Amino acid sequence: MDIILAAFDTLIILLYITLIAFITPILMKVLQKRNYDIFFQLIPVFILTFVTSLAIFLGTGGFEESLLFFQLTTIISLVLIGILLFVTLAMKKLWHQQYEKMLDWIITFKTERSFSLK
Repeated sequence: MDIILAAFDTLIILLYITLIAFITPILMKVLQKRNYDIFFQLIPVFILTFVTSLAIFLGTGGFEESLLFFQLTTIISLVLIGILLFVTLAMKKLWHQQYEKMLDWIITFKTERSFSLK
């Protein structure tokens, strides 16, 4: 019976990761079309991750293996939401030049890592 529960927990975790992996690019492309910067694009992604992991964490209260995964996912996404809100709201208002430098650095880092198969 434990093998079946472990397989079920693994299936739930894999389906959750797959769902987030498919929804994240779509959500970020929609927000990119509205000319939001990368931090504003990531806030809804982490909120979605937080809400769904919290719902699954509370919904599957009887499975101990998945409890730890979704508990950690909930805590990590909540911390990342807090950091992103600080960066986007406080830093953009108080230290606008540093915020712009950080955005430029992220854009250059992103373009340096991308490559083409020509």
